[in-house]
Order: sequence, then C-alpha cells, then structure tokens
Amino acid sequence: MNPMKNFTLCLILACASLSANAQSLKWQMGFEAGPSTTTIYSQNVDFQFTPTPGYWAGLSSQYNANKWISVRLQLNYERKGGYRGPFSITDDNGVTVGSWDLRLANNYITSPLLIRAQFGKRNKVFIDAGAFGGFLISATTTVRKLTSKSTSSRTVEITQYRNLFDYGFCGGLGIEIPIRNNANLTLGFRYNHGQANIQGDTKSVPLFNRSLNFNIGITQGF
Repeated sequence: MNPMKNFTLCLILACASLSANAQSLKWQMGFEAGPSTTTIYSQNVDFQFTPTPGYWAGLSSQYNANKWISVRLQLNYERKGGYRGPFSITDDNGVTVGSWDLRLANNYITSPLLIRAQFGKRNKVFIDAGAFGGFLISATTTVRKLTSKSTSSRTVEITQYRNLFDYGFCGGLGIEIPIRNNANLTLGFRYNHGQANIQGDTKSVPLFNRSLNFNIGITQGF
C-alpha cells in the first residue's frame, strides 16, 4: 500500500480515537475546598456585620453537555457568619472600662446547582452561574469581653433560634488546568448571595448570609 495512504489512514484512525475519547468524557467527579470571606447582611443600620474568615469543602459532579457548556452539582460543608463590635463597656460614671464584641457562626450543608460556560483548548477559563440551597447543622454566637482586669469569652448555642433553610444565587470564575490521565486542577472563586432570612422568627431583624469562597480542587474525567 502507498506509504502516503498508510499515513493518511493512521491519521484518520488517530483523530477518530481522540474524538471518541473526548466525547466519552461526559462526566467529571471531584473534590474542592478553600477559605472564604463571610458576613451577615441586614438592611437595618443598627445590625451591620463585618466580614470574618470562613471555610468550606465538598464534592462535585459535572456533566459536560459539550466542550463549552456543563451542568455542575456540588455537596458542600460551609462555615458562614459575621462579626459585630467592638462596643464600649462603661462604669457607673460613664467612663469606658473595656469593650465587647460578638461573632456568629452558622454551619451549613449546601448544594449549589450551576451552569458552567468554559473557554479555551487546554487551560480552560470558566464562568459559573446558578443557585444554591442549604440546611443549617448548627449555629453559635460567641461574646467576648475585654477590660483592663480580665478577658472572658462565652459561646452559646442558638440553632433553635435560626431558620434551618437557606437559599440564594451564586456565581464565580476560575481556571481548569489539565494534569494527566483526564485529571484537572481547578482554581477559582464563587460568590454566594443568600436570599433567605436566617432568623427563626418574623419579629427579629431580618439577616441574610453573604460569602465569597475561594477554591482549589481536583476533578477526574470519565
């Protein structure tokens, strides 16, 4: 057989094999984790919180509809919360003798459902957009008092005073870098905009979770 024809046939078979392999990688499973910046939002100016460090970790499952669009589902553990203070402590004469502050910590199981648009041939830049639901595992408030004489701290369980369910919108950006054997390294961030009042009653000032998650993860294609 003509060598040129041999080469052409081999090239066609190789391309067909690569195409079949690429099309077979419809699923990606992975693990992601990272730090976060989290706060609690209120429209009431007397209940303003400042951001505090948080963290999160979870599993992901991604269906690749084609090379540009994917559907992604995650199951995560997330620490959310916020900080208020410091507030002055005064004596009977109105003299400031110390300060106190409080930190709220809300621990959730969350499940974001995302549409991912990705661009690039090897290193892919992606954009995520979607919504999340969450279930509260536990919630605590820690009050810390500082004076010239002593420092004290007390943590109180407040889960019974919290709404057990959270939900909202989320979106993010990142990059996916192939490693080998259909495995990928992902780096990125996601913003979570809570829409559910986390207070357990309608009489209290409405409060809402907000967080910015940074992530590093590993996915494996199948």
